[in-house]
Amino acid sequence: MTTQFNEMTRVQFPGLIHLIKLGYDFIPKNVVESIKDPENNILIPILKEQFLKLNPNTSEKEFEDEYKEIKTELTNNDLGKEFFDRIRNKGNSEYKFIDWENWNNNVFKVSYEIPCKNSDDEFRPDLTIFINGLPLAYIEFKKPNAIRNGRTGMTSEFTRMKMRFKNKSFKVFHNITQIMGFTDNMEYSEDYGMHTTGSYYCTASYTEGFFNSMHEERPEKIFQEIGQITEKQIEQVLKDANKIAIKDTPEFKTNCSPNTPANSFLTSLFSLDRLKFFLRFGIAYDKKRDKNGIMTFQKQIMRYPQYFATKDIEDAINSGVKKGVIWHTQGSGKTALAFYNIEYLKYVLQKKNIIPQFFFIVDRIDLADQAENAFLNRGLKVKRINSKQELNKSFTEDVAVVNIQKINEDTKLVDKSGYENLNKQNIYFIDEAHRSYNDKGSYLPNLYNADKNAIKIALTGTPLINTGQKGNEKHKTTREIFGDYLNKYYYDQSIQDGFTLRLMREEVRTEYKKKFKDIVDNLQEEVKKGTLKKKDILAHPNYCSPLLDYILKDFAESKEIYGDDTIGGMIIADSSNQARELYKLFKEKSQKGETKFTASLILSDEDDKETRNSEVKNFKDGKTDFLIVYNMLLTGFNAPRLKKLYLGRVIKAHNLLQALTRVNRPYHDFRFGYIVDFANISKEFDKTNKAYFEELNNEYVKSGEDLKNIYGSLFVPVEEIEQNLKNAELVLAEYDLSNLESFSQQINDIPKKGELIQLAKTLRELKEDYNLARLLSYDELVEKIKSKNIAQLLGIVQDRIRTINLIEDSSQESGKDILNVVMKNWTFKFEKDGSEELKLIADDYRKTEEKAKQIFNRNWDQKDPEWVSLFDEFKRIMQKQHIKEISAEETKENTNKIQQIIIDLRNLNARNERFANAFSGDKKYARSFKKVIYDTTGEEVESIRDHTGVYMVMRNSKESVDDEVAKNSSVLENESYVEKAIGRILIQNGKNIQEKIPLDQIKEISNLLTKEYHREYEGIS
Repeated sequence: MTTQFNEMTRVQFPGLIHLIKLGYDFIPKNVVESIKDPENNILIPILKEQFLKLNPNTSEKEFEDEYKEIKTELTNNDLGKEFFDRIRNKGNSEYKFIDWENWNNNVFKVSYEIPCKNSDDEFRPDLTIFINGLPLAYIEFKKPNAIRNGRTGMTSEFTRMKMRFKNKSFKVFHNITQIMGFTDNMEYSEDYGMHTTGSYYCTASYTEGFFNSMHEERPEKIFQEIGQITEKQIEQVLKDANKIAIKDTPEFKTNCSPNTPANSFLTSLFSLDRLKFFLRFGIAYDKKRDKNGIMTFQKQIMRYPQYFATKDIEDAINSGVKKGVIWHTQGSGKTALAFYNIEYLKYVLQKKNIIPQFFFIVDRIDLADQAENAFLNRGLKVKRINSKQELNKSFTEDVAVVNIQKINEDTKLVDKSGYENLNKQNIYFIDEAHRSYNDKGSYLPNLYNADKNAIKIALTGTPLINTGQKGNEKHKTTREIFGDYLNKYYYDQSIQDGFTLRLMREEVRTEYKKKFKDIVDNLQEEVKKGTLKKKDILAHPNYCSPLLDYILKDFAESKEIYGDDTIGGMIIADSSNQARELYKLFKEKSQKGETKFTASLILSDEDDKETRNSEVKNFKDGKTDFLIVYNMLLTGFNAPRLKKLYLGRVIKAHNLLQALTRVNRPYHDFRFGYIVDFANISKEFDKTNKAYFEELNNEYVKSGEDLKNIYGSLFVPVEEIEQNLKNAELVLAEYDLSNLESFSQQINDIPKKGELIQLAKTLRELKEDYNLARLLSYDELVEKIKSKNIAQLLGIVQDRIRTINLIEDSSQESGKDILNVVMKNWTFKFEKDGSEELKLIADDYRKTEEKAKQIFNRNWDQKDPEWVSLFDEFKRIMQKQHIKEISAEETKENTNKIQQIIIDLRNLNARNERFANAFSGDKKYARSFKKVIYDTTGEEVESIRDHTGVYMVMRNSKESVDDEVAKNSSVLENESYVEKAIGRILIQNGKNIQEKIPLDQIKEISNLLTKEYHREYEGIS
């Protein structure tokens, strides 16, 4: 008997068994179907029973009234906010649906493949979790290494979820579901946030969710929650699913281990206490304006670093610690972390009869505005401190947002309410704790003395460390000022989790550097005389004008190459004077019609605050192309569309890291943020990275923690880009990029989707690497792609992949879905079409046979073993068909066999054309290349990329061999001479490639090419 070895037996049912170990009761599928409300999957009898238990002295009538309101709430366009407020006891209802204080009073159930159905639309989560009959979570499983439509199981699942989120038929199910988990029972790939394998979670959305990974930081505590399961319980589950035969198989037992990636993930997220925390404190509704300016809700769920930081803060407070640092890299959501902590710590401390009062401390007005809006949009009541006098008054809001400069020596934040017996505790969240909180200044001592008993939590993405002294001056580090690190989340982790992007540093091209050097050299005499300073030169119109020309040209090319017209740019000027000059030149160009781009100048002494805020908002909304800055907006500024940073000066230490990471936010399909480096920051960046590594490695890092890539992973290594470009060169060599129609035909002739997916991937990456190709002098590749829009090439490939997807059998999508996709692009016109043709089986065969003959004749390498094999099979079928009497069924069968031969032959012909294209259309070289590989390996060649050494030697030798023949074509009559000459050229070119070619292979290539040139000379095709 063959063991069932699929998604259900390898991941889904082992996961269900594991949830039972975590404390969930299994409820059979048929029982769920019999008691659920099909409109929302609520298990009505269980909800009713729990409602009456948790709300003593209530009647069934009150339950019915409440349930009617729930059903109405679930149809709202609010992502389930009103329903969610109800079950968290924050809404208008006075009744309790979940007992948050006595968690074991609730009923936890799990079942499998319960359909979420609305009319003809339906999906079936693999597992559904019910709390008191409410389906609040579900989990989707993929088997390891599952591939669908060229994507891994996880990425295909996320694509499917995106479509599911947008389907309005499923709105009720999105409104009631709070947490969704996804796992393929594999470890996380090192894929820079692509989420190709691993385990992820998200919350509901009407557009697309962000899928968070889960990396457990407290295994010793959480794995204690795993209980036992009886044989009887396992049998109940498997019998219900008709899978009892797998019970004792070694594969099933292995996958039921608590240590598998899938089950470890389930423990981390769905153990009962964790689930309680995430449902009660880990979900937020953030008010956002959509593109039409309409206010909507975006539902957010706590990221795992935010969760573990929150628990570490709680532990520190419980142990009496009064200060500490949260080091979470830029873009990881530190303001959101403060929001979650305000909600959670209020609950924790009030249980101890402590009344917490929260302050969010910033050092800039714009950051205060930003924090205030962030808290308000998530539903907190905010007290904005606008004057020093307001600080000495008590407040009832959830949090006070205050600029540290408002705090003076007389400020006292101890209780002034007159209720001295109340046990109050001030808690400060100190944002960006790496800048102006200088221990030698007055602001920080003022804050500390305002309440010496306050708990101080410092938030930073780049803590101050000792990167070297300047003279005798030594500043204290963030740790010395604010205490030990409570939780750390580094840049490389953020990249892997997909919260931030890697950065691509583009040096300025050589001819540009020379031009500017000439300008500076011409002014050196003035510099020597002391009448000019370097910053004056860099702000001079003669310098700024070509600088701006370069930026505008580069930005225009970037928009085209990246295929995204919505990106924005930021110019960080060398000085405020240079910023003003660039803006002045920008306006002049705009007035003359020399540029369509728009820009705003953001300087602290330019315009008023309201105007600056308006300009910044315009940029964030995509109404402005550039921001020109000097010191402003280099920290705390978040605009995901900002993807090109033009860096005009060297910034030091943590400030450099802050500035660089303005372009690291995820946006559309970008894999990188781009830095155009006019200032050559390499030395400063390397120095800063090394200092962070050494400081942490020596003092703060737990044993065994690897920090080599904390900031080392920030920039993409040149070696990686060079390898990408080499790979692109080989992939694209097989295609005609000079003619879009020819390219499209080549694409249509490729029946294998894998080849198309590889090509699409190459084109996507090439869009991002184009400028680097220019920089690194990949001139041939640049020339190939410069004249064509890569986005067009990519669009052609993606259209073909979509067509193939529709043609293929889609086992997981209904026929109706496929029909809808196909039909939406067609309009219909009905006309009388005459009589229907009655087709004969023999006619079908005859047409198929004729088509096959034509395609066989099109092949120009009829000595190819694959062609010979297909032709022999074709002849055998023809002989069988024509020599003896044959039945209709046999004729049908022969027709089908020839149709398969046609598919294989088209694939072979398409491959031949790509090989010829790789040798500039020369079939002689393509035939020789295939033959030498087959003779030495015994295998057919699928791609030149599989044999790059032979390909590069032959390609690099072609021009020299052609030149040799061109000198005197009659020399081809002397084959021995020609073979030796070709051999010498091949050997010479073989020295210049990394992969060495054996001499006997060189000899065979020489022999094959000699025969090909001779046949060409004799006129033999």
